[in-house]
Amino acid sequence: MTTADRLWLWSQPVIAVLAAAAGAIAWFLQLSGQVSALPTLQALVTGSFVLPGLALSLAINHATVMLRRPPRLTIGERLLLVIEYTVVVAILAISLSPDALVLGYLLWPLLIAIAATAFASMASNTIRSRRGEAHDGHHDELVAHDSVSGV
Repeated sequence: MTTADRLWLWSQPVIAVLAAAAGAIAWFLQLSGQVSALPTLQALVTGSFVLPGLALSLAINHATVMLRRPPRLTIGERLLLVIEYTVVVAILAISLSPDALVLGYLLWPLLIAIAATAFASMASNTIRSRRGEAHDGHHDELVAHDSVSGV
């Protein structure tokens, strides 16, 4: 596996940890009564729900891809991650502006749709690769069995 493959593979858990940490900070601020430390309502929603959801989604995606041999992202999955990361950066940027709440209403569902698409792609590709492994392994067992039995 190349360095680029490793970077792509490990980008998901790294971003997941950052998103989870930001979400934990948002939850801590709420629980400690310091909601005013969050600049906007959008920042509150993003920190409390969007980022923890993103963290969970990326962690599940990573676990799914790790079931592959070798655990490698396809070009399509990489493209979906670029789009997902770009939308996250946009959401974070507009979360600082109270005037951009409407954009948040548009970008939050878009992020969910992209994350769901990325998961569907990664899960289906992993299932396909696992079926291929099982089929190849089964074939090897048959060949080994036939050579032992002399058939």
